[in-house]
Amino acid sequence: MSQDTAEEALLKKIEEIKSKIAELKLERDRLVTNIRELKSKIAATRRRIGDLRNEYLATKNNMNSVLEERRRLVDERRKLVEELRKKREKLYDILSKVDVKNWDRLRSDIGTLKARIEKLEWRIITESLSLEEENRLVREIARLEAELEKAYENIRKSNEVSELRAEITGIKISIGDIGKKVEQLTQEVTKLSSKAESLRLEIDKHKKTLGQLTDELSSSIKRLLEVKQELKTLGEELRKNLEELKELRAGRSRQRALEILSRKKREAEEKAKKKERLSFQEAQILYGAYEDIVEEEE
Repeated sequence: MSQDTAEEALLKKIEEIKSKIAELKLERDRLVTNIRELKSKIAATRRRIGDLRNEYLATKNNMNSVLEERRRLVDERRKLVEELRKKREKLYDILSKVDVKNWDRLRSDIGTLKARIEKLEWRIITESLSLEEENRLVREIARLEAELEKAYENIRKSNEVSELRAEITGIKISIGDIGKKVEQLTQEVTKLSSKAESLRLEIDKHKKTLGQLTDELSSSIKRLLEVKQELKTLGEELRKNLEELKELRAGRSRQRALEILSRKKREAEEKAKKKERLSFQEAQILYGAYEDIVEEEE
């Protein structure tokens, strides 16, 4: 391969290396920017997950408080139902001693209603019922009590009976009020439970996003390290090729100098044969150290 051809090949290779280095530097800059953006997104996602977790815990705590309040009210209602049962028994005992027309029919109606009411109350007190079933039984008791009240309308009321009925009415009002509160709290529990589930799903979604961003960051960092190593390798290769180009050009310049000196030496030898006067340079070329002259020419 001639020196010109070798130099052209070397220059082509140098340009290819420089082009590759330029591409890698652009990729490196893009990776650095992407890594910076990914770190920012990861930090923001982690903050969002933290905020959502705090909101989730607050919602769960709030729901637990509401559940606890509902349990307290249900227990209170059960105690009132027991108190109502005892006062009604006392009322029945007093009324059983009152002389009233058609007492047999009334007693039969009253006995039937009492038995049904007591049976339902006993279920509430002794059985483990769902909240929905217990609410239904409470409403049924209220309906039966309304019928029972009609059955007692024609019964003479003593002061004690009136007092007991007032107390019973107060207890029934309290039971009704508690029932309304229990229903309100149940609705609130449903809303809080739905909100907690929504927050949990959103947390899972952001955790998945965080995992994807983390994987992408790891991949980008790995690629950045690879690009830096490639740049280092190409930089070393470029240096070696530039060194080789420098040596190639120096060699070609030396060869040209040798060719010129060889020609001048032949000319000096011809002049010496003809006994012609030689110039200082011609004498130096003819009689001097050939390599030294070449170095001087270079």
